[in-house]
Formats: sequence, structure tokens, C-alpha cells
Amino acid sequence: MRLLTHNLLQCNKKGVKNGYPLIIRALNVKYEESPYDMDYTAAMIPKVMYDALLKALAEMRQCPTITGLDALKGGIPELPPALPADHAANEEFLGKLHVVLFDLHLVEGKLVCPETGREFPVNDSIPNMLLNDDEV
Repeated sequence: MRLLTHNLLQCNKKGVKNGYPLIIRALNVKYEESPYDMDYTAAMIPKVMYDALLKALAEMRQCPTITGLDALKGGIPELPPALPADHAANEEFLGKLHVVLFDLHLVEGKLVCPETGREFPVNDSIPNMLLNDDEV
């Protein structure tokens, strides 16, 4: 599961008022390079909650197993604490953002509701967000 996908997910359990952003408990993360498109990456910025992305990135860094990082020069990129004013034209920032949004994958782990603690498993990069009958 890419961090772009994570940025769009929330807990929809009955009665939950603050189900976003989901907490990442990563067991296995993988870096897999994808083709870089500066314009596409810039177009994703208005769709992304930047603070939630920074939190998710910090949680992914805590993963005990991150594979493929040897192909990524310098390791997982650091994003600035605030969205740069020139973000749409800042090639260095967009390159780092591309890696974070599209090339880091949560392979195994859990997504946890920040309000209830309800855990949603992630297996083979697929989050299972299905609720039980009593949670709908």
C-alpha cells in the first residue's frame, strides 16, 4: 500500500468521529522505484493532507524491515515540516515527494484507528478495511 493510498483512508466504524489519519504499525516496508513524472506529482499535492503524510512517513521509518533501500541513494528522503511555498516548481521537493507517495509500500502491518484502536490488517500490500456487522 502506497502512502498516497494511506492518505485517503479513514476508519468508518460506527460512532467514530476522528478516524483520520490511521496510525501505521509497519512490519514490512518495501522501496520499489516507479517512473517519475514531475507534473503528476505536483498535481497530487492538493489531494494530500501534508501533516498526515509526515506522520505516516515517521511511522514507516520505525519499521524493522525495509527492503530495497540499497537502490535508494541516501535512504528514505526527509520532507520539510511545512509544504514549501514553491512546491509546484521545486524539483528537489517533488522528487522526494514522489518517492514518499509512490515508491514506499507498506507490505505487511496494521492500520489503527486513532480513536478506537480498531486494527485493520495489511497483507501483501492490500489493506483490509472491511468492518464486522456490529461495527457498521
